[in-house]
This record gives sequence, C-alpha cells and structure tokens, in this order.
Amino acid sequence: MRRRPARRNLAQRIGGSDESKLLNLIIDPCGAELAHGYAMTTQGVVQRFNRFITPVATTETAFAYVFNPTSQSTVGGFAGVVQKLAVGTGAPTNASSGGPGETFLETNADNAACLAACVEVLYTGKLVDRKGYIGVCQVPRNVAFDIATNTVVDLPTLLAYCQHVAPVPSHSVELKWSPSIRNFTGQNAVQENSEGQDNCLLVVAVGVNPNDFVVKFTSVIEYVPKFNNGMPAPRATRAIPIGAGERIVSTLDRLGVWWHNLGNAAAAATRMGGAMVYAAGQASRFVRGARQLAGPATALLALTG
Repeated sequence: MRRRPARRNLAQRIGGSDESKLLNLIIDPCGAELAHGYAMTTQGVVQRFNRFITPVATTETAFAYVFNPTSQSTVGGFAGVVQKLAVGTGAPTNASSGGPGETFLETNADNAACLAACVEVLYTGKLVDRKGYIGVCQVPRNVAFDIATNTVVDLPTLLAYCQHVAPVPSHSVELKWSPSIRNFTGQNAVQENSEGQDNCLLVVAVGVNPNDFVVKFTSVIEYVPKFNNGMPAPRATRAIPIGAGERIVSTLDRLGVWWHNLGNAAAAATRMGGAMVYAAGQASRFVRGARQLAGPATALLALTG
C-alpha cells in the first residue's frame, strides 16, 4: 500500500517561516507583518515607530538627512537623525535629533535592536515648481559619522557620493535600510546605540525648496522592557538558526536594487510586481509575472513624472 504524501500546512506552502517574515519586513518596513529578529539573545517586544520632519528653510536650496537606524540617542555627536541645510555650494548647518521612538525607548526599554527601517521623501509642492535632483545612498556607519558631523563639505558633493541620483519625482522616494550580518548574530544587544559597522541611510536633494518636502522615518524595533514596567524578565535563551543571517543577507544581495525606488519607472514597476519566494535552507528565487506587469507598468509610466 502506497503511503500518502504528508500534506504541508499553509505556512509551509506560502513560506511562512520566521526567516521569510523577517525578510519581508526588511523589504517592506512600513507595511509588512511584524516579526522577531535575531539581533538579541532574548526575544523582545516588536514595535513600529514613525517620525515626520518638514525641513524649515529660509534661503536654503539643498537639504540632506543622515539616518542611523541602530542608534536611538546621541553617540559621540552622531544622533539617530541628522539634518543638513545649505544654500547652493555653501557650508551646511547641522541639526541633530533622535530617531523614531527614541523617547519611548529611553523610558521603557533596557535593550533595543533595529530590525528594519526606511526613509520616505515626499514632494508636496506644486507640479510646476518641481525641480532639482535627489540622491539615495547606503552608507557605512563610520562614513556616515563623518558626514553627519562635517560642516564643511557642501551638499552637491554629497549628492555626487550617492549611489543613485535622479530628478525629483512626483512620487515619494523610498530608501530602505540594508542590515549587515552583525544584525543576526544573537549578541548585538544594542542599548539604544551602536558603534558597529552597520549601514546608515543618506538622502540628499539639491536645487530644491526644502519647505516643499515631508520626510518620514520608520524604524521597526525589538526591545526588552525595563524591569519596572511590570513585565516578567526575559531569559537569554534565544536560539539563532544556523545560517539565518547569511541566507537573509545573501537573498537581499541577489535581489539587486530592492532598497530604493528611485529611477526608471518601468524598472520600478517590475520590482513592485515581482514576488519573492523564500524558504529557510533553500535557494531563493524571484518570480516575475511579465504579462501581469504589462498593464501596471504602462499605467505607472503615465502617472510618474
């Protein structure tokens, strides 16, 4: 008698493992289902935090933001968010502030680790007034520190440093944080700051009116509550699946330009329409539906500027 093959449950059929959920969260920090990470030896509380900033300018024609998702407080002069404003090629003025959820975490968390983060820049001015260039960049933390604390280098020079530059579009520009392998070691235990070699985010806009933009910062944080919050203490028993960090980081690398939407509208439509199929311990692959994308791509090309 032939044995009937075991029926896979729904989670297995759709790739609903903890790793796949964390991968989806990294790719879509603003909308994906929350998932636990592997940065701490304990399993904490996962929460999404948002912060909105509108640059306030008088005569300035350029702005930049340095976002360090792994920092929630000023560390050696490098805060979670650093704003830079300048006139043309003039020296910028810097303003530092905490990242999303800083006040809450300082009050309620003993340890905290960032799981996912992004920056979204939205142009809110008139269509006929839209001008200038915008650039996005993944920056090593040591370089980001130099940029954040520097008051000499002009913003057009920072724009040239960005990995992708394009005219300011009518749609929002999204820049997502790409974590390093250090964020999956189970021993990070980030205490609201980080001196490690993590990636930071940089967005630069020149030839613009900074008052016509709204910048949204999003962080998904896993934290251990303080001992005086009435919650039982967690035990350091978090087991990290062997190779989880390598699988997630290598999958992100194979996806290519997944971390921003700046550039050709057709390429952006293809990336949005693609579906990621991922399972722990298996090779990941991108599934693209060319025929299904034809319509959305045409519509997107017509709508984007």
